[in-house]
Amino acid sequence: MAAASEAPLPAADTKPVRLTGLAALRLGFDFAREPLIATRRAHEAFGPFVMLDRALPLVRAKHTVMLGVPLVLTAGAAFHAELLSDTDTWRGVSLLPGGPRGSAARRIGSGLTRLTGEKHTHYRKLVLQPLRRGAVEVVAGRMARIAEAEVASWPLGEAIDLWHYVRRIMRRLALDLLFGGENEESGAIADLVSVLMERKWGTGAFALPLDLPFTTYGRIVRDAAELERRMLEWVAEKRGRPDARDLAAIIVNSADADGRPPDEAAIVGQLASLFAASSEASQSALTWTLFLLIAHPRVAADLRDEVRQKLGAGAAALERAAELAYLDAVVKESMRLLPPVPIQLRVAQCDTTIAGHPVPNNTRVMLNTFLTNRAGELYPQGDAFRPERWSALAPSMFEFPVFSAGPHACPGYWFGSLAVKIALAAILARCRMELPPGARVDYAVQPTFRPRRRLAVVLRRADDGKPAAAAIAGTIRDLVRFP
Repeated sequence: MAAASEAPLPAADTKPVRLTGLAALRLGFDFAREPLIATRRAHEAFGPFVMLDRALPLVRAKHTVMLGVPLVLTAGAAFHAELLSDTDTWRGVSLLPGGPRGSAARRIGSGLTRLTGEKHTHYRKLVLQPLRRGAVEVVAGRMARIAEAEVASWPLGEAIDLWHYVRRIMRRLALDLLFGGENEESGAIADLVSVLMERKWGTGAFALPLDLPFTTYGRIVRDAAELERRMLEWVAEKRGRPDARDLAAIIVNSADADGRPPDEAAIVGQLASLFAASSEASQSALTWTLFLLIAHPRVAADLRDEVRQKLGAGAAALERAAELAYLDAVVKESMRLLPPVPIQLRVAQCDTTIAGHPVPNNTRVMLNTFLTNRAGELYPQGDAFRPERWSALAPSMFEFPVFSAGPHACPGYWFGSLAVKIALAAILARCRMELPPGARVDYAVQPTFRPRRRLAVVLRRADDGKPAAAAIAGTIRDLVRFP
């Protein structure tokens, strides 16, 4: 029986290291180029609490432009506990881009992650209907059938882009089970949401926020308008047709937080963020779990044995994947090592404090899940993939914040977790994977942890040969210690 870890104490009396001038600029540049390595080096050099004074020269806040806003880098469960427990003071940011006032780009960024107080409580209660553990367990059979059918279409003997094929599974599970079914309209909306996320987080679009035909910012503004148009046309058919298992039907047929029928801005804001959250994190978790299994053939063999011996074959067996202890440990260890969202951002809504030290309104704080998941006292050999550690480990949500933590923790935890486990079991039952010779694996944070380019793997039958350790090249070696 794993021993539960007590929740961490608040980060009171932890003193910040303040960086200014060239030191702050250098760290800010390194962070923009490679955030995980930059924050790890800052943590090693300066500790878990680093304040970059005036790091953000121009920040738009409501109807004004702020000058010289601080950027604070934190690492550790205590900071997660302090900031994520105070949701009125520390507001989340949208996964999707903002834009000019009155634009569709601004409206699609106003979903659940941005809300606080009564509005957040209202919409969280609405979207929890199909996401509660009991509701998710009811659809486990359908989830298993979808996963099995998707994996059956994978071309054995060929090289595939693993990110793309995992995306197909996770998108179909989300659209079929949370949005009333996959079709041309819902698929196009999901694709546009992914494109907008990538443009916000991967291109520096807001370094040049000019709405021109040739700028990334301008493309964001136009794509957001197209996304809004498509979403409003799509949900029009759901009006007057309530469905407790369809998030879009729930939003469009429920009153808003003030008891009025939802307007178009509320519908667009909630649905865009729900599309973004419904499959992106689970796609990341499953992709990197499969990659780590390729790199650790002993773990892969032990896990495949568990799936065969305890589940057998067929969709009826796959729906019991959540019962497998070693599969659960493998998925948790994968998300610990390569968390789907490695860094979270919070924004101060007033003058406040962090660990007892004053910070001004609109301060930006980075909560580093990547480093928190490597805390040496809880996770020895933190860069190593060791699923067996979970046989005697039960961290608090702040010590293992892969689905965030506190009152605004991800409401889709049960759905995403079960989807990853069922899909993983379906894949292991049919095939194993190899990296082709000379393969290079690089990563990006946008804001989910994802391959920077095509992640090529060769599919083999599950019983075709004995897997061997792969030679791993690429920036992923900066984050993982391979056998």
